[in-house]
Amino acid sequence: MTDIAPNEELLAFMHRFYAAWQVWDFDTMNAVISAKPQLLIIGTDSAEWWNGQDALDIWMLQAKEMGRITIRSSALTAFSCGSVGWIADRLTITVQGAEAVIGMRVTAVLAIERGHWRFVQMHASVGQDNEQVFRRRLTTRIEGIERDVRVERPDVSRASAPDGTVTIAFTDIVSSTVLLDRLGDTGFLRLLAWHDEIVRSAAEQHRGYVVKSQGDGFLLAFPSAAYALRASLVMRHRIAEGFDGLPVQIRAGLHSGEAIRHDDDFYGKTVVIAARISALALGGEILASDLVYQLVRSLGTFTFGAARTANLKGLTGDFELRPVVD
Repeated sequence: MTDIAPNEELLAFMHRFYAAWQVWDFDTMNAVISAKPQLLIIGTDSAEWWNGQDALDIWMLQAKEMGRITIRSSALTAFSCGSVGWIADRLTITVQGAEAVIGMRVTAVLAIERGHWRFVQMHASVGQDNEQVFRRRLTTRIEGIERDVRVERPDVSRASAPDGTVTIAFTDIVSSTVLLDRLGDTGFLRLLAWHDEIVRSAAEQHRGYVVKSQGDGFLLAFPSAAYALRASLVMRHRIAEGFDGLPVQIRAGLHSGEAIRHDDDFYGKTVVIAARISALALGGEILASDLVYQLVRSLGTFTFGAARTANLKGLTGDFELRPVVD
C-alpha cells in the first residue's frame, strides 16, 4: 500500500491556481478542474453547490460581479497517496475597490487525470462563529485556557514591569487535528513535547513564563510588549522549521494591560482581548493589539503589516489589529 506523504508538487500547484484565481484566468482554472461529471465545487453561500461544468460557468459570472481580488495563503498543507491528493489552507481574500477583507478556509481533493493533477472536489467557505450557527457558545482550546485563568487569577507579578503592566500572549498550533491524524497518537505526543520545549524556552529567554497551558495552547506573560513580540517571533521561526518533515505553524495574539493595580480589569478584559485576538490570527500570524503596536513602534525594531479593524467576540466596539512581519 502506498503511504500518505506530504506533496511539494501539490503545494506548487495550489500557488499557481491562486495566481490564476486572482486575475480570473479561466483558461488556467479550467485546465486544472476535472472533466469528470463527479466534479463537485462547494462555495460559502448555501446555494453554491455545483457539479461539473456549472462550476466554471458560475465562476465566470461571479468574476464580472466581484472584480479583481488578491489572495494570501497562510496555512497551506498538501498530502497525497498514489494518484489521489488533498489540500487544506486558510486564505485572506481582499476584494479590491470594496474594502472587503475575507477570511476563507479551503479544502480540496485532487486526482491525476491525463498525467496532471486536477480538482475533483473543492470546498471554499467563510467561517461563522459557533454562536451564529448553533445559537450557543462552544468552548475552544484557547477559550478554555482563558476561562480557567479568569477564574483562577494566577499571580503574574513576576512578569510585570515596574509600572505594573503585563503583556499577554496566547499561542497554539494551527490545524493540530490534521497533524494528529498524520502522526498518530504517539507521534503527536512527540510533536507536543517538541512544541512545548520551543515555547517555554523562547518565553524564558525573553523574561516571560508560561501562565497556563492546555495541549498545544499556551498563555504566556511578559514584562514588556517588546519581549513578548521577540519571543513570539522566535517561536514562529523555530516551529516553522517543521517536525519530522511536516510543516507546522503557530498563531499568536498579544495584548497589554495593568495586572497589579487593576486586577479586575486585567483578568476581565486584558486576558479576554488577547484570547480573542489569537482566535482571529491566521496560520503563522502574530497578531498584536493597537496598544502593543503603540508601545513598540518607537523602537524601530519590529515591522508590522497593514492594520485591520475587527470585532472581538463578547466585546463592544472595533479593535485595530496589526500582524507582525518580523
